[in-house]
Amino acid sequence: QISKIMDDSTKKTVAAIPLLTEKAGPRDGEQWIKRLKEEYAALIRYVEINKQQDNDWFKLESNPLGTSWFGKCWYIHNFMKYEFDLEFDIPATYPNTAPEPTLPELDGN
Repeated sequence: QISKIMDDSTKKTVAAIPLLTEKAGPRDGEQWIKRLKEEYAALIRYVEINKQQDNDWFKLESNPLGTSWFGKCWYIHNFMKYEFDLEFDIPATYPNTAPEPTLPELDGN
């Protein structure tokens, strides 16, 4: 059960993010645009929640079609900030196929 996997804080965060209702991918024309708007709304809300909780850990942007995403993610450990490039493409069969985020600097390590 998912309730056993997530702690209460995570459940609260997930409950505050708008649900995605449009099941569409990059091949689906206008439905994809609707889905992309839902994705942006959910992402914006997630970033707002993270900032309110002082848990900001990434910045993302996409190409105009929303099919290629890039940005930065970071982790702070022992007062040192480790920052990495982050990138992923949305598969043509999305949402049935999940994107595969990559950190190019760590590729092969």
